[in-house]
Amino acid sequence: MRAVVLLVFCVVFAFCQNIKIATYNVENLFDGINNGNEYSDFRIGKGKWSKEKARQKLLRIKEVITALDADIIALQEVENEEVLKELIAGTNYKYINFSTSKNAPVGLGVISKIKPSSSEAYKVHGIKTRDILRVKFKLQDGEFSLFVVHFPAFKRNGLEAQKRAERTLRVALAQHKNAIALGDFNTVYSTSDRSLLYNITTTKNYTNLWSEVREYKQRYSYARSGSNKRAIDHVLLSPEFMDKKGQFVYVCDSFKVFKPNFMMDGEYAKSEKNLSVYSDHLPLVFEISTDKNLLCGIMSKFLNRINM
Repeated sequence: MRAVVLLVFCVVFAFCQNIKIATYNVENLFDGINNGNEYSDFRIGKGKWSKEKARQKLLRIKEVITALDADIIALQEVENEEVLKELIAGTNYKYINFSTSKNAPVGLGVISKIKPSSSEAYKVHGIKTRDILRVKFKLQDGEFSLFVVHFPAFKRNGLEAQKRAERTLRVALAQHKNAIALGDFNTVYSTSDRSLLYNITTTKNYTNLWSEVREYKQRYSYARSGSNKRAIDHVLLSPEFMDKKGQFVYVCDSFKVFKPNFMMDGEYAKSEKNLSVYSDHLPLVFEISTDKNLLCGIMSKFLNRINM
């Protein structure tokens, strides 16, 4: 009887799988070739950018993704698909998806160890360079989609541009279950009804994983030296991930800001001569699983609420 129980346990465990996912704004991951779309500071021969600086930047971001060791990583501020190919060379990542708008200086990318089943880009009306990239993955009998975003910055584009991006994302999310929206939203974490993400988190009942961080002083992903630290990168999970009836669940307490010592100067992202060594953002990482028992229990949810 004991042997039978052990066998059943092993079979169940073998079919349960955790998936580690991360998002990272790599801050201007440009190559060393002029193609005409670059920001002026990143044009070889005109700014301070060079082939050697491009090589060093690539190696440093590769160091970060290797240390992250996630199954899937969503990336923002990548110049082109060729940069992604160079980034994953010599790593365990086998698959890439990339999306950018015409004449845009940077785009969105997803690198993964798991083969994607499909991808799609959503154009934000009135915004030339900020499409939304959806990448779908199938695992066992289930599937989930990542919606990678880089919303316009309020300071440069205004609130209306941000609202257009939010509406585009909200409409796209309504068409899918097991949806994860992640990336640089360029808006701070807030539970207020004035928050840019209020309609998604409250009306659509998505969970913002910043709510899992009980110490509010640790809620930051933008960490440029000398600036105010802010939680402007987000991970939003559709309701299915918080219900054992779904195909996947969020792994309790798995959400973290990735900030190993080699990337940091105290609480800030490492910099030299006022320039980021890696990026002015820090990666966010979390896990989902087919093992329903890994979902947070009632006590964990209670502790999160009283520490918000």
